[in-house]
Order: sequence, then structure tokens, then C-alpha cells
Amino acid sequence: MKKRIITTVIGACVIASVLAGCSDNKGTGETAQASLIGGGQTQISVEVSQSASVDGYKFSYMGYDIVFWTPAAPILKVLGEPTEMFSDFACAGEGMATVYSYPEFDFYTSGEDENEIIDGIKISNPLIDCGGVHVGDKVEVAKSVYGDPVQEDDFGLKYVKGNTHIWVITDGADTIVEINYGREIANGAV
Repeated sequence: MKKRIITTVIGACVIASVLAGCSDNKGTGETAQASLIGGGQTQISVEVSQSASVDGYKFSYMGYDIVFWTPAAPILKVLGEPTEMFSDFACAGEGMATVYSYPEFDFYTSGEDENEIIDGIKISNPLIDCGGVHVGDKVEVAKSVYGDPVQEDDFGLKYVKGNTHIWVITDGADTIVEINYGREIANGAV
């Protein structure tokens, strides 16, 4: 538990610190599919796409486009009560950095109250379909869906589109263990 909190805090600090100063993009849509599968689990389908109001990747969930660096309140209302939540002062001095944990993903925000904005999403649930890529797939699946990465190393693959990125994290070999969506800043920092 302590290791998870430390990892979550570090992740929130990294995301919050590099995203300071990004511009606001608005976007909505109805692109996600959810269906019940055996054992009461829900299969979530996520579309990795780009719309006219989004300069890059977006994460679609429950019919809502989650666009980075936009107000978090409407999406948090839709997501409901998280299984866990952790807040601390943002490393970049932009108010609070908060991680909302849900069974499907971790949702990162920064700011406070009505100024809370979306920073990123971390997916480690293999039921989430990220445009044809799942946690547990081999790296070749991500390459066939997303194309050539801008960065590839033992830790995974990085894809950049506009002012957003997708990090496909591996186990150090060729199996995907996590997929992270977030904002990309001009110098390429994550």
C-alpha cells in the first residue's frame, strides 16, 4: 500500500510538473462502448482518436471524451466515487495534484475545486481496449495499431500526436503492463 501511494505521488508530481502552462482544449463526444461480460465485469472500449477541437489523443470513456488540460469536474461527476483518492501539493506549485483510482484506470488532475484540470490517465486493466491495444498484449500489437513510436527502449514505446502522448509501458521485455495518456509539452518532456 505504501509503495502504491509513493508511486502514485511520484506519478502525479511528474505529470503535474511538466504540464504547467499548457493551453486549454475543449472536446466532447460519444465514442466509448461498455458491455457486461461474464462474472459481472464490464468490458470498456476506448477510442484513441482526434477531433477538430483536440490537438492529439483523447481518452473516451462511457460516452465522454476525456481531453487533457480541460476542467475535471464534469468527468469526475460521471466517473462517480473513486476506490481510492490521494491529494498533495503539486510539484509545479499549481495547487493540488490528485490521483483518483477507479477499477478501470487512475485519473490524474491538478488544481483545486472549479480549477481542477485533467492531467493524465494510467491504464493497467486488461479489459480496457485502447483502440485495439490492451494491457497484456505484446509490443508488436501497439506498433501495428499506433505505428512507429517516437521513442522506444526497454521501458516501452512513446507515441506523440499534437500536444498529447501515449506511453506504452512494458515489463522490460515485450509485454505491455500499462498504457498512459497525458499532455505533451513543446520540449517533449513527459
